[in-house]
Amino acid sequence: MEKIFYPESIVIIGLSPKPNNIPRMILENLLRWGYRGRIFGTNPRSEYPHVDGIKMYKNIEDLPEVPDLAVCLIPAKFVPEYVDACGKFGIRRMAIPTGGFSEFGGEGKKLSDLLLQTARKHGIRFVGPNGIMVANTTNGLCLPFVPLFRPPKGGMSIITQSGGVGLMMWNLMMDEHIGMAKFASIGNKLDLDEVDFLEYLGNDPETEIICMYLESVVRGRDMAAMARKIGKPVVVYKSNTTSAGKKAAMSHTDALSNDEDIIDSAFEDAGIIRIRNYSDFMAVAKAFQIPPMKGKRIMVMSPAGGFSVIGADLCEESGFEFANPGEEFYRSLQDFANAGVIKFSNPLDMGDIYDPQMVAHVVVSVMHNENVDGAIIISQRPKMPEGPNVFYDMFLTDLSKETYGAILSSGKPLGVCLYGLAGYMHQVKQNVNFPIFNSPEEMVRALAFQRDYHAKKREAAVDSPEIIDVAAAKGWLGKRGDIIGEEALELLKICGLSVAESRVAKSADEAAKFASKFGFPVVMKVVSPDALHKTDAGGVMVGVKDADGAKNAFETIRKNLENYKKGARFEGVRVQRMLGDGHDMFIGGKFDVSFGPVVVFGFGGIFVEVFGDVASAVCPVSRDDARRKLERLKSYRMLKGFRGMPPADVDGYVDAIVRVSRLLAACPEIKELDVNPLRLLADGSGTCALDARMRVER
Repeated sequence: MEKIFYPESIVIIGLSPKPNNIPRMILENLLRWGYRGRIFGTNPRSEYPHVDGIKMYKNIEDLPEVPDLAVCLIPAKFVPEYVDACGKFGIRRMAIPTGGFSEFGGEGKKLSDLLLQTARKHGIRFVGPNGIMVANTTNGLCLPFVPLFRPPKGGMSIITQSGGVGLMMWNLMMDEHIGMAKFASIGNKLDLDEVDFLEYLGNDPETEIICMYLESVVRGRDMAAMARKIGKPVVVYKSNTTSAGKKAAMSHTDALSNDEDIIDSAFEDAGIIRIRNYSDFMAVAKAFQIPPMKGKRIMVMSPAGGFSVIGADLCEESGFEFANPGEEFYRSLQDFANAGVIKFSNPLDMGDIYDPQMVAHVVVSVMHNENVDGAIIISQRPKMPEGPNVFYDMFLTDLSKETYGAILSSGKPLGVCLYGLAGYMHQVKQNVNFPIFNSPEEMVRALAFQRDYHAKKREAAVDSPEIIDVAAAKGWLGKRGDIIGEEALELLKICGLSVAESRVAKSADEAAKFASKFGFPVVMKVVSPDALHKTDAGGVMVGVKDADGAKNAFETIRKNLENYKKGARFEGVRVQRMLGDGHDMFIGGKFDVSFGPVVVFGFGGIFVEVFGDVASAVCPVSRDDARRKLERLKSYRMLKGFRGMPPADVDGYVDAIVRVSRLLAACPEIKELDVNPLRLLADGSGTCALDARMRVER
């Protein structure tokens, strides 16, 4: 990767002096940006000795030295042969902006396969195809084929699956006074992908924050692990979340859509910041330019009462707590008040404090208050008639030095949102040393992202001890088929879950015997690989009260199975002790192609089927994360005690979730698992799995 961002020599394949030659745009960017390495051009049909002073060669093998990097922007059908030529000459790094590969399907897919095969043969690593390549503000490297000015140098690096989306960010960065370190447009990411670039930028001393635009996440588990490892803020805008988006993406960058709930969960667990507003790239980058928010206690300030209320609403919605700076602080404000008509509180309406220096004093006092973790101020710079009047001074006095000083000396974040005419605000942003936010909404949202990121970093990484017998679980699975019905309860018992006591009866008399042993009433269920959905097959009898009833139920279940599916395999009837009332929960598992084993959990019944009130986590999940996700469910209140019912055994349910997640992580051959219901007994005495089924792929 180092030779992609820091090549000492570059060859541009397809270069010519024609005005409409696209590779020439790449050359002109390199010259404009002041790149200082050697540059060569090749084109077998060119008769010109040079292009813009760059010497031309007919073929790769004619070059006077082996370049560190080859840029190949020629028609797609010729790319594999030029990759082969580069490989034979000794070139090991390439940038391929050409489109027309797998995003076009059919023939394009064949070209993609040939391109990758050829590159692998020579040990070539490449960016693309179908992107606008890379840029580095440190050394003047600029390979996009769109004419570009060099942006200010800074700490933001960009990884984007769309060149156009990435380039738009450059304009926003310059407007918002945010500098760039490096840029990578990865296109179809046929070889090097976002995880490769994430790893490189994570170790890059120039990069402080990494912003990513993605339309698909192929190596999600690796990406999450890398984000945890590098210890830098990673901000992701993931599109292609709807059917319309998927259709556009398939023709754009050959993106496959992902399960968005799983992505949300995995990103949260890894500390990745997922945004859903494009402008939040800039807002979040600004939030990380100020000190970390080390708690939730915030002070909201504004010279306009309405903005104080707006800010307070936004802060509460984003999970902040309102700081209490103390009565002494509020009493001191009375000395600064003009008319004494505003009661000071948090949110703090400073509309009665006219003296700008007193406003600065208030801000400094707030920032150094031990009960305050951070603050926001919402104000304006209106266009006003000049003249010595109190409101001109109030709104237009420059307090930037005092504001920046308060941030530096307190070591706390102060979010500043200013409204004003666009031209004036642009000047302000270019001339101050702290970020200016464009709206209260983006400011509070970004500060919440920053707060949560730092809170996640402060969490101690605890490796949970192995709480299941993995060897016993694998041994049990090895003796079973691919579709496993209710006997999956045996595996759950091995893993430490409490399961309902049961026996499989092969005859009516045996059913009566087992039922009598358990004590009535009992539940009876069909055992058949052809009836995994037992209720549909008439294979469940609840509340069987005596031995004769057990015999009758056995025969009824057998007949129902035959009527349900002629020739269905009948392996007996499971007789199960009937439990008391409680909350019927579920725990599910599935294998996601990007993130691997995933555990899903929540209430059963209509809460899943109608309301979709479920949580998910990439396996294995910690107890704290499982509980935090459970507590966010709308239905969680019912577990705490509802309408006279005692609290349920939430700890027991969390333990079951963690154990199932450990099973799924240890046995990825389990592609689907359904523990439903898992009952949390109404008296709070524990949990019990009543039914389960799974699908295994070996």
